[in-house]
Amino acid sequence: MGRKKQELWVRLMVLLANMGRCVYCDYAESEVIDHVIPLAANGADSWRNLVPACQACNLGKSDKGLLAWVAQLTYLENARDSAAWPHGPKGLTWMREKIDHAFDEVEARLGGVKAELDDEARTDWFFDRFWHLSKNDSVLLWRAYVGAEATEARRSGYPKPPPPPRMRITRTRLGQLFEPVAPDEVS
Repeated sequence: MGRKKQELWVRLMVLLANMGRCVYCDYAESEVIDHVIPLAANGADSWRNLVPACQACNLGKSDKGLLAWVAQLTYLENARDSAAWPHGPKGLTWMREKIDHAFDEVEARLGGVKAELDDEARTDWFFDRFWHLSKNDSVLLWRAYVGAEATEARRSGYPKPPPPPRMRITRTRLGQLFEPVAPDEVS
């Protein structure tokens, strides 16, 4: 199963989730999108399996499962403080509690991002504004350009754009011409 390049509106929608921060470390700005369930583990290559990540977390996680990666990070962060003897005050039980706590935090942030991505109004907002952009446009340039607009849209509940004006085609000698239709006029 190959990795496909996501549409730009999908990449923007994912990168700006979690308030534009990495879902794993929750302090770095999101730079890339990551597959929660890696493609190597038969994860789906769709936006429902994507989350915003910083470059360091994305490279660190690589093709590891979420629990294994969080456990590895937590162990590396806390190994110096743990006791050499496994049953001491900071032994295996202490480390297990640290890992469980870290995993619960990441899982809660993932749940928040999933809820954000499942929000139909939000998805429609991104699609309505950016469906026409090319897959090959620079997502980081667009992210910087769209960031403030997306923040304002989040505050206002992702409003729908006004409907386009009704138009009628009128034929002239020079070709076709569009003419607006009055709102009270019946077709």
